[in-house]
Amino acid sequence: MLLDKQETKYLAMDTWFKTPQGRRVADAFTAELAPIYEQLKGERLLQLGSCGENRWLSLLKFNVKWLINPCLLPPKTAAVSSLTALPIERDSIDCIIAPLTLEAFERPKSPIDEIDRILKPMGYVIFFGVNPLSFWGAALRWNYLKCFGVVSSVTLMSSMTLKHEMMHRGYRQCFLDSFYYIPPVTSEYFIDKLEFFNEMGKMIWPFPAGFYCLIMQKYQYVSPFMTSKQAEEDLVLGKKTSLQTISQWLHD
Repeated sequence: MLLDKQETKYLAMDTWFKTPQGRRVADAFTAELAPIYEQLKGERLLQLGSCGENRWLSLLKFNVKWLINPCLLPPKTAAVSSLTALPIERDSIDCIIAPLTLEAFERPKSPIDEIDRILKPMGYVIFFGVNPLSFWGAALRWNYLKCFGVVSSVTLMSSMTLKHEMMHRGYRQCFLDSFYYIPPVTSEYFIDKLEFFNEMGKMIWPFPAGFYCLIMQKYQYVSPFMTSKQAEEDLVLGKKTSLQTISQWLHD
């Protein structure tokens, strides 16, 4: 996706999160992370795109928190960049938050590969996505939901499809939950009136939840160097290879 198209969508998304509808969704995102705040900690946190007040960021225990946007939104934006070509070193971020990120991109141009590139081994990526089978998915598909402005097409990916894509890249699931049963009404009055749907949905599931939260952890196999430099030199002098020694040690 060209940078100007990303800019249009992410400006609209930041504006939408300031509406009554968007603020209520932001509160739901924040509540989803509340039970696991203590487990999410580290040095560097990166969020892709700005979501109004970004209420959940203040509660996460990271020393550095960055926002990268395709558009300039001072003072929140740390850098302006395409989300499919991030100016960040490989394996340098401890946690990435991707709120409604995949929905803004066409499937071949998804930022998943960039997320995988910059995330550290054992780091976490948090996806907030729209359930394709929900009322919210239908509203976004029919352009009734204006969180990305007026767009011709969006990408809707189920949590299971996303989970499988990440597992193929060596990730493991840490957390998965579906939440928010209020239909995509825009009036604050109706949002308040339909609040009871959230409690009903937890008990009898009358219709699919609007959103999901999926947290995956990046695993990377490591082959540690098991011999010291002196031991390696002794092996060479004895005309033996370290591979033979390590193999024997593993079998013993």
